[in-house]
Amino acid sequence: MESALDRKTIIRLSIVFALIYFFSPNGLASLPGLTISFLLKDILKMTATQTAYFSAITIIGWAIKPLWGIISDAVPICGYRRKSYLVITTIAAAIIWLILGQIENYDTRTLITLFALSSLAYAFMDVVCDALMIETGKPHNLTGRFQSIQWTAVYVAAIIASLAGGWVAENLKPQSVFSLNAAFPLIILVVVLFFLKENKVFDRKEQFQASRSSLKHAFGGKAIWLLAFFLFFWTFSPSFGAPFFYYSVDNLKFDKIFLGIVGAVGAGASALGAILYGKFSNKFRTRTFIEWMIAIGIAATLFDLIYFAPFVTKNLFLARTIYVSSAAVLGIIGAFTFLVMLNAAAISVPKYSEGTTFAVLTSFWNIGLMGSSALGGFLFSKIGLQPLIVVSAIFTAATWLILPYLKFSDENA
Repeated sequence: MESALDRKTIIRLSIVFALIYFFSPNGLASLPGLTISFLLKDILKMTATQTAYFSAITIIGWAIKPLWGIISDAVPICGYRRKSYLVITTIAAAIIWLILGQIENYDTRTLITLFALSSLAYAFMDVVCDALMIETGKPHNLTGRFQSIQWTAVYVAAIIASLAGGWVAENLKPQSVFSLNAAFPLIILVVVLFFLKENKVFDRKEQFQASRSSLKHAFGGKAIWLLAFFLFFWTFSPSFGAPFFYYSVDNLKFDKIFLGIVGAVGAGASALGAILYGKFSNKFRTRTFIEWMIAIGIAATLFDLIYFAPFVTKNLFLARTIYVSSAAVLGIIGAFTFLVMLNAAAISVPKYSEGTTFAVLTSFWNIGLMGSSALGGFLFSKIGLQPLIVVSAIFTAATWLILPYLKFSDENA
């Protein structure tokens, strides 16, 4: 239980996890998000479909996370399975952003290559951090608490990144924004070097054998594969994010500053959702909660059709008010739902393969996101935005068909 770890250790670990996530691509390192969106739209003249494909390709590093888990679990460097790789990946991420900041004229091929390399570095960093969180938190029933801390830090950082992101997209050149982003992985590097303590592994062969045996046990049954497929299908609903971004800018006249404010509101609401999850995570049944979230997800998706109604398109102030309000509501619900599923994955992984097993589960989530973006872009070019929203809602509803086959840790055997 929690008392088995002294309070000082818990606080130190919480700080490390929080700061790594605070400066992650989901947190403050998302600062260039709007800059990139407008760079693709206005400078490179990409269509909504091309932007969706671009997004799918450049997150490939997150889809192959199990590879990073295998390397981290089984191949320590200088005796360290986690700390050494955090040092390497933070330096790599900083170098990539510095290179992006030095390019005068951007082209699609260069951006795809460098953003894909960036995703490789950040995905590896994420796998190592999560593995450390699970191996230190799971024996003491602290994974829910640690994940709540991690994602609260993410959402607080996202508030800053959203507000600042709108301003930098409006006032700074992309080169300046990318160069600024290079500082964030270097801050993580300092945190890792001075605050992270890890016991050394002295026998590489023994560590490799333990990891292999653990993986064989983890993936020998069907339970973990069913959970992985559910995580994949949950995120696979065809995304209309890129097409709706184009629609909101061109038709609803959402500008960069407003979109930054909306992002900040959603992030603030998500932070509240993460805090609530940390407080109440042990007081509800996972299955019941997910059933409710599927229903809410369907309703929320279909609700976006309101932005095509004449009384909204003719009253842009009303459109903005609805958009900000829905961002707040969905921020709380989305964070809570995400953390429920993330913790269900975390507590299912065995000892000695924490990085690999958790990476496999979350990579199914990320593969679903990649497929969602690519499929959404394809369907948009065939059927248009409004039918795409309906199709996305249908995919969300289909997750109900998988749910009965899953077994959660808070259910009796």
